[in-house]
Amino acid sequence: MRAHLNRSTDGEAVRLYMSYWPALYGQFINNHRPSLKLQGRWQNPDLVMDDEVSISHAFRPDGSVKRGDDRSAPSNEIVPITLVRGSCSDYEAACATVNR
Repeated sequence: MRAHLNRSTDGEAVRLYMSYWPALYGQFINNHRPSLKLQGRWQNPDLVMDDEVSISHAFRPDGSVKRGDDRSAPSNEIVPITLVRGSCSDYEAACATVNR
């Protein structure tokens, strides 16, 4: 987000970058896949974004991670992503579903 925001963040641009950085002490790792880039805007109370085609560059169609030597062609599909606020019980229910 830009510096010196107004009191309201509604309509403000947001960019999120995430990359794989393993904790390998004393070793230099040049492959930081998967890497995701998300861009969008606050539309209070939600964060409405897209993936800048980074999901298809980072993952294969089966969901496995593409590593540095993977030369398979990514799709050019832009994936819309909306982050919404949830409650603690929403979070716990989602975790319980994943941990089954």
